Amino acid sequence: MSTAADQGWDWAGPQTKQPNIPPRPRTEPANGPGGVNNSTNRTGGAFAPSLGLSVNKTTVVNGGPGGTRGPGRGAGGKVPGSDFMSNEDIRAFCEYLRKDSRNRATERAMDADHIEAVLRTIPDGSGNLHGARARARRVSRNLRKIAAAEKNIQKYAALVYATFEREYDSNLRKVGKGRNRPPAPSKFGWR
Repeated sequence: MSTAADQGWDWAGPQTKQPNIPPRPRTEPANGPGGVNNSTNRTGGAFAPSLGLSVNKTTVVNGGPGGTRGPGRGAGGKVPGSDFMSNEDIRAFCEYLRKDSRNRATERAMDADHIEAVLRTIPDGSGNLHGARARARRVSRNLRKIAAAEKNIQKYAALVYATFEREYDSNLRKVGKGRNRPPAPSKFGWR
């Protein structure tokens, strides 16, 4: 059945007829026990198992049952370490700021490149592309400044924790996790 005549089409007449193809069955053939469909019409005879994917997401609000919060989680679980009750909280907060601003800086830099590339192709009111690159650069300059500010947030978030450790180092040694004071050198008394 490769030609129109073989398929039953009448091309000579003013009206076209439908091809003489037998009607399709209303139910799929069941070949085997329990009505398992082993037909090769749809899959071409290849092994094609069905695949299902299930995703479960568990959300814990305010530390879950009992109202206990994990270490380093702020009030309401918004920002890690935002209650600033220990040096671990301050460190978690600074790390969160640094990592979050790194992602935002990357996104803003890519946004600046994208908007510059799009605006570079837009002509001015008279239809000329002369100066389109300069105009696009002037617009994207502000996004580049935002990306640079996010990089500064990374730097200053790291400096916050470094300054905290430097300023409160003696207090941290007293309150820290069982840090022992090094033994004092013994005086032999012979000098």
